[in-house]
Amino acid sequence: AAAAKWVPMAPVDGEDAQTGPSLIELGQQCLRQGDPSTAVKHLQEALQQPGGATVDAHLILAEALWQETQGKGTDKALPHYEAAGKLASDAGDTSKQAMVAIGHGFALTQLGRAGAALKQLERAKALAEADENEGAVRFVERLMEQAKESAPPAEGPESVRATWQHFAESMASGKPAVLFMRGPFAAPQDADSQRGVSKLRAAGCTGLEVVDVCSPGAEVPDGLLAISDSAHLAFPQLFIAGTECKAWLEAELSAEDLRQQLTEAGAPMGEPHEEPCHGTAAFAEGLEPWEVALVELVSQNGTGNWPLVAKKLREKALPGPLSSDGSDEEDTAALEAEWARLSPLVRDKLEAQPEMPCGHSCSTCPTRHDCQLHDAVGDNGGGVRDIEDLAGGRR
Repeated sequence: AAAAKWVPMAPVDGEDAQTGPSLIELGQQCLRQGDPSTAVKHLQEALQQPGGATVDAHLILAEALWQETQGKGTDKALPHYEAAGKLASDAGDTSKQAMVAIGHGFALTQLGRAGAALKQLERAKALAEADENEGAVRFVERLMEQAKESAPPAEGPESVRATWQHFAESMASGKPAVLFMRGPFAAPQDADSQRGVSKLRAAGCTGLEVVDVCSPGAEVPDGLLAISDSAHLAFPQLFIAGTECKAWLEAELSAEDLRQQLTEAGAPMGEPHEEPCHGTAAFAEGLEPWEVALVELVSQNGTGNWPLVAKKLREKALPGPLSSDGSDEEDTAALEAEWARLSPLVRDKLEAQPEMPCGHSCSTCPTRHDCQLHDAVGDNGGGVRDIEDLAGGRR
């Protein structure tokens, strides 16, 4: 795996949806798919186009060049950090300047150039302090400590884990609880994140900071998406009072014990609340967050009241097919069309009997008869049988 560096991985502003992905977008896609060499070609071509020499293009190319070395690092990335830094400075964008300096300093650290790395990181710290970004300041301080160490820089998986740990601890410092997960709290993108959400709800946690590592916000370095895809990191991760809570999803730590730890840390708590498990995380692979949320809402409400489903989907504040002021008729038409597209995928999943976050499959689920997915995909009982029917030999 490549060494983790903070580079922009979010969609590039100004992409024309009618003309397809830009060269930068194609480069980003190649990086996500583990093909840095093709990404380099796209990004080098992007830089040659009129107006193509942007901060983002240089930073993503630096990351692609780095990934080509399997995390060992390369001098070829350094000129692109320098070019990105100059562009950000010319634009007067202090936040971008700080982000570039962090990436540049980390790259120099990995190459064993402590003096040059510290110079970049000191600049990044000053910029972060000017922006009053305390989390970024703490993160840079940790990188500065790493640069000052006499030990040779870590490579590959060790580098990914160490850099992530520095970032996560810095962000969680001074806060009662911070959850790093894939997807938003309202629509987890994988089974483990769904389990985490369910356990926190069962513990009665009503307020904690949530970081969607697949869609970092303004307070998170843009390159978080690159590291979140690493096979060497597992999510969700829960930090309580600034310290990672190890194995918090395991049965050994009960919801009651988790509740006590969160309470002692000062996290807002309410009454424990366990929702029926409709297993929507089992359908998350390959779907957008709003699509996972739609599957969940259909499992709870069926397809007989699309305006209600639309109302609840809007409340989740996820990008999707609904306009902000659509009528009931428009909402119904939009959701009916989307469900017609999604329902065959859901049906295939149901028939494959995936294991849900609770550990059950559809046929063994004790709340199967409360779930409306089977009816919503046109399963009249012949496709997926519950455990009672299987035991009795009925169809």
